[in-house]
Amino acid sequence: MRVEWTDKLSIGIGIIDDQHKKLVERVNAFVDAVECRDTRKIEETVNYLIGYTIQHFGAEELIMLRNGYSEFKRHREEHNWFINAIYDVNKELLDQGLSDERLSQVEEMLAGWIVNHIQVVDKRLAEVIR
Repeated sequence: MRVEWTDKLSIGIGIIDDQHKKLVERVNAFVDAVECRDTRKIEETVNYLIGYTIQHFGAEELIMLRNGYSEFKRHREEHNWFINAIYDVNKELLDQGLSDERLSQVEEMLAGWIVNHIQVVDKRLAEVIR
């Protein structure tokens, strides 16, 4: 399930939109790696997502704190859920690998979460900050 970057995903904060584009690119890289059955690329993409989401979420959270965003804790909990989910996927990869069914589930989780989080939660943040 590839994600196409469109204006619907733009929240209007340049640095955050640029980071979201990179996340979308990596979700799509994961989908491509799964389609090619490239285990090394799947592992690399998952590792990248762990590091990059931590960095990106940190930037978002700093913006929230600097602006006194009242929904900070709930927003941060969503970030933490996603980081934990990616960590669990990475652990599964290292421990036993992922079945085709599980890879499909991970694709759907990644794409669905990213799109929903940006379009709903991050857009709400942008509206409050503006």
